Amino acid sequence: MRTLVATNDSQAAQRVRHVLLEQGGECPQGHLIPLDSAADRCGLLHPELVVFVMSDDWQAGLNALREARNTVPQTHILVAGPATDPKRILETLKQGADEFLDGELLEAELTGALERFRAAQRSAANGPRGGRVIALLSPCGGSGASLLAASISAVLAQEHGQAGLIDLRLGVADLTAMFDLRPTRNLADLCNHVSRLDQTLFEQFLTRHHSGVHLLAAPLQASEVLRVTAKGVRRALALARVRFPCVVVDLGSSLSTEQVEALWQADTILVVARLDYTSIRNTRRMIDQLTELGISRDHLRLVINGYGQRCQLEVEQAEVAVGMKAAHRVPYDAAAVNRAVNGGKPVVLCSRFSRIARSLRALAGSVNGVKA
Repeated sequence: MRTLVATNDSQAAQRVRHVLLEQGGECPQGHLIPLDSAADRCGLLHPELVVFVMSDDWQAGLNALREARNTVPQTHILVAGPATDPKRILETLKQGADEFLDGELLEAELTGALERFRAAQRSAANGPRGGRVIALLSPCGGSGASLLAASISAVLAQEHGQAGLIDLRLGVADLTAMFDLRPTRNLADLCNHVSRLDQTLFEQFLTRHHSGVHLLAAPLQASEVLRVTAKGVRRALALARVRFPCVVVDLGSSLSTEQVEALWQADTILVVARLDYTSIRNTRRMIDQLTELGISRDHLRLVINGYGQRCQLEVEQAEVAVGMKAAHRVPYDAAAVNRAVNGGKPVVLCSRFSRIARSLRALAGSVNGVKA
């Protein structure tokens, strides 16, 4: 159980940590943080539980609580403080606390809250799991990751009734053309409002396609790209997880701070490669970079795109060079791909019975746990 303790009272932080460790929680010394760092650390670590201990500056504590709740909507948050003012307790719950604990009885109250939290976790583990994030990364230009992202999101939307799609190919924004959409707002506009972003406001930055895919478009102009921040990406992903059963993120070939933020939150990362020397070399380099960033190889799946062309490398050669087995092979089908791109439709919608469409439905099913 990953836990953060947010407070400006160092003695209270140690008391909370002692209870957490006694109860089998995971709370290293570095997870004791001041209130004003709570939201940023929540966004980086995605803890299962956050314990706030309010200080004399109650308003600062409320501000930190509100921002943390907006950053990690699904994280369980406990707040401890004086239980003498009902209005303050009510306001704390309104700002996002799941429970309020009496600070005078901190150890006993926290022990009981942890028991209730574990019971809720056991109950939730038996239910359906939603809010999956599937990221697509293309180590080399022309790998076709955007084409795959469009079709995977369309298949997931058919399965669930809707799906989120976030375009992080900043300055490229191919996904708007692949769905023939004309968004009036994009990720840069969202980042301008990140401090007050909630679920209702988040909806205003999405563009809906009739397939059920809701696109958060990438900015195209250089001046707009500069307005995109890692904090904005973090908030967008957190809200998208709550809004949609599945969220597909097209990362392109960059590992900027914005893309890395999405990689940290991804449940599955599809590394899309071609069977040629340049692509395979860059794929190996990118996987090494991801490993250095601390991203588990268990989250990575190698996808070979354009399989079946003449004079390609053998799949076995690519697997040896990359150091990873290919999880999926998407067949080469220039006619179906050109028809999709030129018509502004995902391949799975405009060439439903083609080999590539069947392959992409199978790929979408493999990351979603449903039948293709």
